[in-house]
Amino acid sequence: MLKKPTRDIPISAFLIACNEAEYIGEVLDSLQAFDEIILVDSGSSDATVAIAESKGAKVFTHAWQGFALQKSYAMSLCRNQWVLNVDGDEVLPAGLVAEIQRQVNDTDASALRLYFEDIFWGKPMSPFSGKRSIVRVFKKDVATYPHDRRVHENIILAKGAKETKVAGLVTHFGYATTEQLLSKQNQYSSLKALDKYESRKKPSLIKLCLIFPLTFIKTYFFQRMCLSGKRGLIYAHVEAMYAFLKEAKLFEYWETKGKD
Repeated sequence: MLKKPTRDIPISAFLIACNEAEYIGEVLDSLQAFDEIILVDSGSSDATVAIAESKGAKVFTHAWQGFALQKSYAMSLCRNQWVLNVDGDEVLPAGLVAEIQRQVNDTDASALRLYFEDIFWGKPMSPFSGKRSIVRVFKKDVATYPHDRRVHENIILAKGAKETKVAGLVTHFGYATTEQLLSKQNQYSSLKALDKYESRKKPSLIKLCLIFPLTFIKTYFFQRMCLSGKRGLIYAHVEAMYAFLKEAKLFEYWETKGKD
């Protein structure tokens, strides 16, 4: 007897956005196979909302609360247990969408880890360079966003929740130019240093001295950015500067905000 095909388990895609008109149309086009698309906008002054509505997304306006709280709110609007989170500059290839659906249908895992291809200077890095990975597909009842983090708000999975990896790469346009990469890493380093300061973590002079060269070596050699030519060299330097700035700004906060 032929096995009756099973219906795809419904997945809600959600994202937060503000002034993402440059890529949002392409992002939402790549999400059309999912059961619903939730977009939470925090006050765009460009065409983000109009484009999202034209692509069939359910658009909600919500004042900015920080990355973790904003994503938590967007997730709460999703009607399905399985959800997918993307940013407004991340595009999922059709093959990856199909693989996500297959994994959700067939796996006993509660969370899926996706890998990312950063577009830098108009093209991807070497296929042999290291790729960032983040858990972005998960069941709502096993995942929470860390509300005590201003940045790098990756979900925290419940104890015992099983995670698996998905083959394929999400195309990320957010680091497209040197200016964009530097600007975001400068912003993120301020937020991360402030998180550390408020948790009363003290800076280290030894770390301040060593973090730049060690991070450069890790990124350029161990993550194989050396295989991406001049672009990899620049990327590794920016990554090292991000690590240095986190520690430098932590020193600054302790010096300027007081030591009590």
